[in-house]
Amino acid sequence: MYQILHVSAEVSPFVKIGGLADVVGSLPGEIKRLRGSEVRVILPLYKSIPSHFKKAMEDEVKFTIQLGNEEDVYVGIKSLKKGNILYYFVDNEFFFGSRDNIYNYGDESKRFAYFQLAVLESLKHLNFIPDIVHVHDWHTAMIPLLLKRRYPEYHAKSVLSIHNLAYQGIFPLQDFQLFSINYTPEFEFEGFLNFLKTGIVTADILTTVSQTYANEIKTDYFGYGMQNLLKMRSHDLHGIVNGIDYTEFNPQNDKLIEANFDFSNYRQGKINNKKALYQKLGVNFDPKKPLVSIVSRLVSQKGIDLIQRVFSEMLSMDDFKFVVLGSGESLYEEYFQELEKDFPNKVKVYIGYSNELAHQIYASSDIFLMPSKYEPCGLGQIIALKYGSIPLVRETGGLVDTITPYNEFNSSGNGFSFTNFNAHDMMHVLRYAIHIYQHNKEAWDHIVKEAMISDFSWKTSAKEYRKLYKKIL
Repeated sequence: MYQILHVSAEVSPFVKIGGLADVVGSLPGEIKRLRGSEVRVILPLYKSIPSHFKKAMEDEVKFTIQLGNEEDVYVGIKSLKKGNILYYFVDNEFFFGSRDNIYNYGDESKRFAYFQLAVLESLKHLNFIPDIVHVHDWHTAMIPLLLKRRYPEYHAKSVLSIHNLAYQGIFPLQDFQLFSINYTPEFEFEGFLNFLKTGIVTADILTTVSQTYANEIKTDYFGYGMQNLLKMRSHDLHGIVNGIDYTEFNPQNDKLIEANFDFSNYRQGKINNKKALYQKLGVNFDPKKPLVSIVSRLVSQKGIDLIQRVFSEMLSMDDFKFVVLGSGESLYEEYFQELEKDFPNKVKVYIGYSNELAHQIYASSDIFLMPSKYEPCGLGQIIALKYGSIPLVRETGGLVDTITPYNEFNSSGNGFSFTNFNAHDMMHVLRYAIHIYQHNKEAWDHIVKEAMISDFSWKTSAKEYRKLYKKIL
């Protein structure tokens, strides 16, 4: 029996900004189900965590730490058992409990220095010294170094999972003093303190969220300055595709959608769900017209530029409906809102996030558009597969590892894809997909079947993580 601690800035269902929360919300429980390990998770106690979770928490310990020149900085640890996992929450009113947002404050280095120090100091108070500390993204990436420099008595190994290399936690170099450690080149990159770089060079094992992305981040285009370090650590870098929780995302028993279905009755299921969705959105219903959807952060990474380039042309000429759910950069939000004004009975846009609406869109749509510039793994396309919403993706990162493009000559494939980051390439493939939907029922049925039987549960991925844990132990 070995002990594992996952450390993350966000964990579903308590707090979620992106896919990181989904991973750390599912992976620990699946690893524990494999048996042979005790798995726990720790995260900050944010203001935005729902009150019913907070009311169920128990006080564990209270103590103080030194944070740079500040002594006696308060740390409270609360706990909550959910499912088969014990969750710990780092409680500090100033850093987490009084702030409306999760990220993007002027003192991010101090907030997450505090979090990492509080986590490591809490372990002795909790009488839980893990064999492996598995940290996620830059917010926790100083921990592998701290384990070696400040807490060698723990004898803990470290795993760093890189969910998105573009975000690295870069701060003024003098902020290293927050950690009460002496200077070392391990945490400096180009004259700055770089949290993620520190983890890359000091963690015992590195993982990222798909095999293709593991290869991509060793190149100049995708490496964001870390490519040479990652090449040096190629032997320790492993790509493992994320999974999804099929108890939550399954059209057969999803309580958030209008009509449950499986492949045997998916066409009627789509019609029933579309009717309900269109009524909700105020769109005229026409079962012959395919519904193209986007559920995404509206940022440059997601390929929104390609949509901007060609969608007015497509909507003027092609007969399909288009629904968008997401939020992000204002220029993209405003673009989609203008598109809805120009095509009021073809386009509907919901700026923000609604879990219920997301499920309804997956269940209703026929084509799920994900033309990402880069995509470490992506969860949207995996969810869409299960609901028979056929992904149309650009060939990058985890999209390559999860979507096999349809081949009309041998009737294989669970989606559609294009290679170059080019708007007209995307448009050509989307028109091809719409054509098959409208004129080749047999082919479309085959694609939907391949999509819905695709298995990206956490079970396979959890076994890969367990192999890595055994390797470093």
